[in-house]
Amino acid sequence: MANDIIIPTDGSEYAEKAAEIGFNFAEKLDATVHALAVGDVTISEISSIGGAPPQSKQDVTDVAAEWADDLAAAAEERGLETETVVKTGVPAEEIAAYAAELDAEMIVIGTAGRTGLEKRILGSVTDKVVRTAPVPVVTVRPDGSIDAA
Repeated sequence: MANDIIIPTDGSEYAEKAAEIGFNFAEKLDATVHALAVGDVTISEISSIGGAPPQSKQDVTDVAAEWADDLAAAAEERGLETETVVKTGVPAEEIAAYAAELDAEMIVIGTAGRTGLEKRILGSVTDKVVRTAPVPVVTVRPDGSIDAA
């Protein structure tokens, strides 16, 4: 039976911390790392009023592909088997759907550590993944500590 661990990335320092924890799990479980990045269509729909022009779905997907490639390269440097996966859509939905499709052992995902009003306004991809994923989710806090849900 193949072991598969999904490590979503958004190119952030939080995703990098989670990747290190995910790589450790992958080494112990002899698992394949699925470096998953999602081109966030909600970003491509943001108004350009007072900001940069809106990005196309292709633009956000191209950026996501770079993130996934970088994560996969880091996993390969550790000698891990990797799959690079790029999706386009709403990140939490795409992560949960891929976990179901793959029947993965776990998802290892970083959290930005937002609280209070900032969390309510911005929402949290990690929170949505924890609530909707059909597999165990390990969350990695900004300080590197882990929780399992």
